[in-house]
Amino acid sequence: MNGTGNWCTLVDVHPEDQAAGSVDILRLTLQGELTGDELQYIAQKAGRKTYAMVSGHSTGHSLASELVESHDGHEEIIKVYLKGRSGDKMIHEKNINQLKSEVQYIQEARNCLQKLREDISSKLDRDLGDSLHRQEIQVVLEKPNGFSQSPTALYSSPPEVDTCINEDVDSLRKTVQNLLAKLQEAERQHQSDRVAFEVTLSRYQREAEQSNVALQREEDRVEQKEAEVGELQRRLLGMETEHQALLAKVREGEVALEELRSNNADCQAEREKAATLEKEVAGLREKIHHLDDMLKSQQRKVRQMIEQLQNSKAVIQSKDATIQELKEKIAYLEAENLEMHDRMEHLIEKQISHGNFSTQARAKTENPGSIRISKPPSPKPMPVIRVVET
Repeated sequence: MNGTGNWCTLVDVHPEDQAAGSVDILRLTLQGELTGDELQYIAQKAGRKTYAMVSGHSTGHSLASELVESHDGHEEIIKVYLKGRSGDKMIHEKNINQLKSEVQYIQEARNCLQKLREDISSKLDRDLGDSLHRQEIQVVLEKPNGFSQSPTALYSSPPEVDTCINEDVDSLRKTVQNLLAKLQEAERQHQSDRVAFEVTLSRYQREAEQSNVALQREEDRVEQKEAEVGELQRRLLGMETEHQALLAKVREGEVALEELRSNNADCQAEREKAATLEKEVAGLREKIHHLDDMLKSQQRKVRQMIEQLQNSKAVIQSKDATIQELKEKIAYLEAENLEMHDRMEHLIEKQISHGNFSTQARAKTENPGSIRISKPPSPKPMPVIRVVET
């Protein structure tokens, strides 16, 4: 409902990224050209509704208002800051809708009043003319917080209209007084909230300072602990060096003690050594006996192998003798064969030369059994040698 011809403009400012628990801003713009009765009517209608809504809020919420002038100087803006809770969002939207409907109703009433004023003015101008005394009515609207007064409006009206205007002025003054009282109460509440906030802030600052002091103390304590730890480490290194030196001395003492024990117990050591040597000798004798048994068994095995070897040699010699005998027989048979071949050739030659002698030669060849073949003497067999274990 913005415009230069309107009585007032009510704007609900809601940022897009408004969070829960933020401050809601209602801007009510009053036009500078409004007359006194119009301002009274607006304040009477809109003021009651607005403060009925404000009184419904919890007293724990702060209420602040601000009266500023627009840049062009023709409007006066009253900003009312209402801090609501996120749970009252639906109620807040409902109240805003009611305010908008009320402003629309005020706009319609303003139009009706404008027409009525024009009708009354035209009627008075026709009926009374210039004879009637023009009465000046100046309505002074005292605004809170010491702001400037609204401009006065001069117009002609009959006595009945003056009575209505006086009543409206009284009601407007009462409304303004109520508004001032509630505004002062809201300012006192705001001041108390501010004082409480400052007290809380100072308490938080003191706690922060105490925390910083405690932190500084802890840091100093940590540095002191680190210094103590470094000192302890140095002492531990010294103790470790001393420990190594003491261990070396202990080793030297143990060596000296062992030497003393060895010098004092030579006889006992010799006896123990003799007993040890006797045990070793007994063990060696046992090993020697065991080795003798093993040697005898190996000797038996060797004798058996020698006997087997000699028997093998005897068999080989007998085989060689048999082979030699067979070779001699073969040589004898070959010689005999050659002799028979020579004889046959000789007989063939004789048959060719002497035909009569062929019959006798054939008879000789047909009786070969008359020729004796002398067999060479066979070699004597080799004696068998046996090894007898003693």
